[in-house]
Amino acid sequence: MLACLATHFQFPDCFGNNWDAAYDLLLDKVDALAVDTSWRFSSGSAVHTDPEAITSFLQLMQDLVDYASDRGIRLQVELFLDSGEVD
Repeated sequence: MLACLATHFQFPDCFGNNWDAAYDLLLDKVDALAVDTSWRFSSGSAVHTDPEAITSFLQLMQDLVDYASDRGIRLQVELFLDSGEVD
């Protein structure tokens, strides 16, 4: 999931490939928002993701939603998982 975030948000090559680094880089994306925004993610049917990664992803996104809200921006995040995806 981290690799997908890195690709989608064009993280720099120095990205540390961990949730804390992703949070720091995504704060910059949230800071750049000027209007209410929705982020939609879909894993597709070919990917299998462990529950721990999903939990980390959801916590990360909730932290970013809260951060945006504190700045007066409504950030909505949606995650679509194939029903057979989670191990």
